Amino acid sequence: MRIEFERPFVLLAAAVLGVFIWLVSRRFSKESLGKKFVVWMRIVLIMLMVLALSMPKLAISSDKVTTIYLVDMSESNRKNAEKMKDFIQKSIKLKKSNELQSVVVFGQDANIEFTPTKYPNFSEFGTAVDGTQTNIENAIKYAVNLFDKDQQKRLVILTDGKETIGEAKNEVELLKNNGIDVKVVLFKSEKEKDVQFSSLKIPQKVFKNQAFSIFANINSTFSTEALLKIFRDNDLIFSQQVTLEKGENRFVIKDKLDKEGVFSYQGEVEVMDDEEESNNVAYAMCQVRKPQKVLVVYENINDVKNVKSLLDSYSADYDAVKSDQANFGFDKLLGYSFVILCNVSRESFSGEFLSAVEKYVKDLGGGLIVIGGVNSYALGNYSNSVLEKMLPVKMEIKNKEKEKNIDVVLVLDHSGSMADTEDAGISKLEIAKSASAKMIEHLESSDGVGVIAFDHNYYWAYEFSKLVRKKDVIESISSIEVGGGTAIIPPLSEAVKTLKKSKAKSKLIVLLTDGMGEQGGYEIPANEAKRNNIKITTIGVGKFVNLPVLSWIASFTSGRFYLVSNPYELVDVFLKETKIIKGKYMKEKKFVPKMVETNAINSGFTSYPPLYGYIATTKKDLATSLLVSDEDEPILTVWRYGLGKVAAWCSDLSGQWSRDWVLWDKFSQFWTKVFKWLEKGADDSSFDFNVRKEKDLVVSLVGKFDADTIATLKCVYPNDQEKTIAMRRTAPDMFESKVDFMLGNYVFVATISSKDKSKVSTFFYSANYSDEFRVDVDSSRFEQFISLSGAKVIKNPNEVYAGRLKSTEEKRDISSLLIILCIVLFLLEVSIRRFGLYPQVERYFLAISSGFKKIAKPHSLKKARDKVSFLRKKDTYAKKSKEAEPISDDTLDVKRLRRF
Repeated sequence: MRIEFERPFVLLAAAVLGVFIWLVSRRFSKESLGKKFVVWMRIVLIMLMVLALSMPKLAISSDKVTTIYLVDMSESNRKNAEKMKDFIQKSIKLKKSNELQSVVVFGQDANIEFTPTKYPNFSEFGTAVDGTQTNIENAIKYAVNLFDKDQQKRLVILTDGKETIGEAKNEVELLKNNGIDVKVVLFKSEKEKDVQFSSLKIPQKVFKNQAFSIFANINSTFSTEALLKIFRDNDLIFSQQVTLEKGENRFVIKDKLDKEGVFSYQGEVEVMDDEEESNNVAYAMCQVRKPQKVLVVYENINDVKNVKSLLDSYSADYDAVKSDQANFGFDKLLGYSFVILCNVSRESFSGEFLSAVEKYVKDLGGGLIVIGGVNSYALGNYSNSVLEKMLPVKMEIKNKEKEKNIDVVLVLDHSGSMADTEDAGISKLEIAKSASAKMIEHLESSDGVGVIAFDHNYYWAYEFSKLVRKKDVIESISSIEVGGGTAIIPPLSEAVKTLKKSKAKSKLIVLLTDGMGEQGGYEIPANEAKRNNIKITTIGVGKFVNLPVLSWIASFTSGRFYLVSNPYELVDVFLKETKIIKGKYMKEKKFVPKMVETNAINSGFTSYPPLYGYIATTKKDLATSLLVSDEDEPILTVWRYGLGKVAAWCSDLSGQWSRDWVLWDKFSQFWTKVFKWLEKGADDSSFDFNVRKEKDLVVSLVGKFDADTIATLKCVYPNDQEKTIAMRRTAPDMFESKVDFMLGNYVFVATISSKDKSKVSTFFYSANYSDEFRVDVDSSRFEQFISLSGAKVIKNPNEVYAGRLKSTEEKRDISSLLIILCIVLFLLEVSIRRFGLYPQVERYFLAISSGFKKIAKPHSLKKARDKVSFLRKKDTYAKKSKEAEPISDDTLDVKRLRRF
């Protein structure tokens, strides 16, 4: 037992009271005992008033107990109602007389049968609740609010433990903080013979005349024969007798639709001796559209091998066209859903084609994706072109590291055939010298440069050294004249010999020729170059070059091979090679892409395989980076361009940099999402649909929305009724709306409007039977609650009262008692002063005092009697004097005391 003060600061007045007592004690030190007693009565009165104002409470250990029975009346456990009633009735009979008890029933919601009482009269469950769901979490919150905080608490949960919404484990801390003892009575709700149509799964969107699969998943608690039926728009399309094994059963039915539209499917299973028929039906929906047709533009056939496989798995028709033959106009692009450019340089197709693609994307709402590689982005000369304008990335980058220094030797063919113009107007040699000069201009003074000119002999047009004066090297190149035959191995060996001595980390030989050299012997300089980390890039100019040899040398030494049919392309080739060897744009290393932002493309993917290279770019301000490299440079970036959508994939799909992606088990799934996002006229996917079942269906849209965004939801119910609802914004990134629940297929069409823009998306949802009727509900969640809360699982009513409850204190307010005492003392004090009872008070006080002294000192009894006799005589004398005189000294003393 202890005292607590609700207003302890009032006790500060006790200090003032102490000063007052000290002053009073000095003033009345010589007064009579009666007067002193009255003064002390006043002091005690004031002290009691101070204590009463501080709101004191007496905390006493409470022996009161409240027990609440929390009864699961959901559909899955309703059959155990009699058992639960019998358990509670037997338990109530065993309770102690001072214990309060109450019964609360719950399903999706919770309601009370009767409030906590000492005399519970329970015979039947009479309160209705929504039994279509089991929400133990909500029921616990409801029950905790019924407990009196000053009483010991006991909660008895009677359930089958199948939580369909909410999680009871979320309320463990609430139970512990309130000191509630938890007991659990578990009942078995599984039916011995129950067949459940677990799900009916079909693709939400398919193409016209595309074959697709319908997956019918059926769960059974016993082995039996059943009749499986599938309906499409109420027409029976499949009926077959099947054998069900105990557990999961999966059946696949093929279907194909030859017309466009939205189709509803319904699956049914008919079984003899099935104890629960409510779970024998499942629903699904799909939309049939025109087959997608895709335009694939490529420069190298090897770049489209994996792209074609992806489009096949996507069930899309496609036209694969070489870039130099892509002479499509705007009118022809209208028939394509989106366009894929696979590692294509800008020079490989006409400007008219790019203008048509821009109009197709911007004005018609088409899709465009650029797949990376050594011929794309900055290396494909996209800078300041229509392509850069359309793409969500720009070619200019800010290198985080200084460009690496290189040593390079140019080995240039100046044989007689290089004098040919090939309808170019200028000889191949002149164009080659101009291209080489451009390359020199882009090198740094810290780079090493040498130039070898060869025909049937070779010589150093510029001796290998650091690039001190670019002008000298360019003049040496321009002085090269046309020679005779072609011998490639000697100058190539000389270049390798020179670079072997170099200590540079990057060493490169650029071999340019237009003819056929030696028939063999290239292995010797190639092997020597590879051993010394020297890359050899080969450039074949014209129609008569040794393609197998030049491509092998480049591949063997990790260089690159270029076949240039038009000599004018040499300038771009040399510039491209310069960008590559300087390491500014092409990043070749192993890394795992990081996810930055999410949309419909990468939602659902938590990890990605590594890539081994990419082309560096910079994200534009309004674009969205879905994946980035370890240097935070774009890998997959998307944005809207006019009415259309554009994506930039800065790695390749040929397998050179993406070999682990090609082997990834989700490779096709990932790129299917990319293709769906690109489709012309596809639903906007900048927000996601979520549907959850409460009493009604709650439909939510999640995404990035502007402050002025409004959302409306059109709902087509399973009975074909339509309703348009204004959605309520419940968070900066969420809109929600409730729709009436019924079994069957729903169509939701959401419209998001902001300023002058509108976005529309369609979503199908199938509402099957309640989870209460499922035989595969996960009961592990409630088991976690039992473990975390320390609840004891019991079976018998007498176990309800087993164990010690957490002690509690009952706090009683004693301020009212103090006020009553103050009133009594005040009346007593006024009476003593008003009627002059000071002698009597003094006499009674002395009598009491003498009684204590008698107990303590028996020999002083005579003195006490003499004192009492003296006081009596004095009292008699005072009365006589009062009769003789109008005013006595005692009366004057009383008046003086009153003034005080």
